[in-house]
Parts: sequence; C-alpha cells; structure tokens
Amino acid sequence: MYKHFFSNLQSVTLPLFAMGVFVSAFLLMLARTFLFKRTSDFDPLAALPLNDEPSKEAKP
Repeated sequence: MYKHFFSNLQSVTLPLFAMGVFVSAFLLMLARTFLFKRTSDFDPLAALPLNDEPSKEAKP
C-alpha cells in the first residue's frame, strides 16, 4: 500500500519534513528528560514513605 503511494509521489519534501519534525521533537523530549533534571522537583517525592501495609486507621 505505501509502496504504491510513494511511487506516485512527485516530491519527498513533505514526508522528510514530517520525519524531521518527529525526530527533533523526540530528541528534545529525551534531552529534557535526561539532561535538565531539576532535583528540587524530585526530592520531596523521593522522601515520601513507601508503605505496603494497609493503614490501621483507615477502616471502612
């Protein structure tokens, strides 16, 4: 199906532009995730207690 679509395509500018936009957005999200870490956002969440047992106070 795609082979037939791309064989009749005169210019490949739009598919290449769309792929470039996708790759650049993906790389920006990776950079934001791994390079620009804000520890002030994660420290309070890391300090939360992990309680696997049900609370004795919460009785239905």
